[in-house]
Amino acid sequence: MIAVSNAGPLIHLAKIGRLNLLEKIFSEIIVPRTVKVEVVDKGKEKGRSDAFLIDNVDWIKIVEDPPNADQLAEKAGLHRGEACAILLAKSFNVPVLLDDSDARKFALGLGLEVVGSVGIIIKAVRSGIISKSDGLMDLEKLASVMWLSFDVYEKARKIIENL
Repeated sequence: MIAVSNAGPLIHLAKIGRLNLLEKIFSEIIVPRTVKVEVVDKGKEKGRSDAFLIDNVDWIKIVEDPPNADQLAEKAGLHRGEACAILLAKSFNVPVLLDDSDARKFALGLGLEVVGSVGIIIKAVRSGIISKSDGLMDLEKLASVMWLSFDVYEKARKIIENL
């Protein structure tokens, strides 16, 4: 299965050493050019190690931004990268990888399957790619590199424990 990713899941999973989960769960990750510039190009300029990790994988496919991304971003109050990812996922009819709650709500409203960094960890445990204990450790690591509400953290922890 293919998925389109925004910046958040790429950055967060790379920071906890779990970028490889995307390749194991999805056959290909599509990234809009705007997101590549934001994550890789600007990240490398700032010396961010996650940017170099993301740039070195060969299973991420960079595609041109959809032409109407700026209009959607403005109308929906989204960042350009989020709008690009949502539009591409809609056009390819594939899941979109997003961590921002407003972007997630918007994408869900369009009928898209939305998966975030936490969801990737859950999918990896559910499919046997990683163990429950590794999944719980990864959830803890995610909470140290991104903001997770207590409710989201607890819900994810319980899901992983019950798998």
